[in-house]
Amino acid sequence: MKQSENPSNAPQRKRSGRCIHLTLCLLLAAVTALSCAGCKQSVDQAKATEAVEVAATVAAPTEPPYDPLNFVKPDIPDSGAEGAYSAVDSGVYVYDNMTFELCGASDSAAEDYAAAISDFKKSAPEFTVYNIVATTHAEFGLPQRLIDSGSVYSASQLDNIKKIYSSYSQDVKPINCYNTLGEHINEYIYFNTDHHWTGLGAYYAYQAFCEQTNQTPLKLTDCTENKKEGFLGSFSDCADSLKPDTVYYWTFPYATHAMRQEESGMEPYEMNVYYEHIENPSGLYSTFICGDSSLFIEYNDDNKNGKKIAVVKESYGNAFVPYLTYNYEEVHVIDSRYFVGSLKDYMKENGITEILFINNIMSANNPFMVDGIRGIF
Repeated sequence: MKQSENPSNAPQRKRSGRCIHLTLCLLLAAVTALSCAGCKQSVDQAKATEAVEVAATVAAPTEPPYDPLNFVKPDIPDSGAEGAYSAVDSGVYVYDNMTFELCGASDSAAEDYAAAISDFKKSAPEFTVYNIVATTHAEFGLPQRLIDSGSVYSASQLDNIKKIYSSYSQDVKPINCYNTLGEHINEYIYFNTDHHWTGLGAYYAYQAFCEQTNQTPLKLTDCTENKKEGFLGSFSDCADSLKPDTVYYWTFPYATHAMRQEESGMEPYEMNVYYEHIENPSGLYSTFICGDSSLFIEYNDDNKNGKKIAVVKESYGNAFVPYLTYNYEEVHVIDSRYFVGSLKDYMKENGITEILFINNIMSANNPFMVDGIRGIF
């Protein structure tokens, strides 16, 4: 027989049930509150983090655009020695067993050169036009003491190049290699018996060109260094105390070849970017692209990127142009003194869209050189 339930226990069980239910509700509410608080805290933290990130982005310093007119004059080393004008060449000064071609330059000549480059850009707006005016040894080798004392006069190349670069009337892109060279004046960047820069000096100018055209420069550490000793340059007879120079050049970790045309209209022939068979000590600068010719085309045999550039130069460009093979499949090197024809037509016929004019400051201030450049437009 089933035992009947005691009615007196029912209210107690109901009260216990309500208490348990109430306790559970309170616990659930507490958990919910804590959960909401945690969510709110996470949201607040996320918002705070986002605000910090936004503030950091806004406050982060941005690198100013490159200014090619910002020239920095380096402190020229001074041994305290006295110098003298060469008895052989009055335009050459001999100081500390080095020769310096003194710079003759003027604002009017600078403006004329800038106008010539601008005229080319105006006549051929479809081409990207770069210009480098290279400094000579005098700017980075003659101590300010000698200039200030009046012992020697050489025009400020900084001021003249700045005048050129600020006088373009068209969209010409000036390349400032002055500052890069100035950072390396204690290195062997100019010959002591010659008016040219060395292969290393030309490399630093190339490095500046790449940096200012958003290209990656070739690293010399990836190349093989070569040298030819005993170079007697164009000023080697200006003093008995001068010692022969060394010509350094770097062969590349990729294959190249070149086609050389001695004079316009002649049949081009194949050769190497560097001519390594020169024995005459006075001709060793011609190791670079075998000296001057009307046309010299360099090819990168391994990098078929389709990029082509024309380079209008005098002899300063010879040590410079081999490095461009790292960035361009074809480099068309034109010497304005020997090239005959239309530069614009040549570029169009060969699918070239970029052109670099590179001249040392003496050439840029020489009206005959400037007229020669105009003559091939």
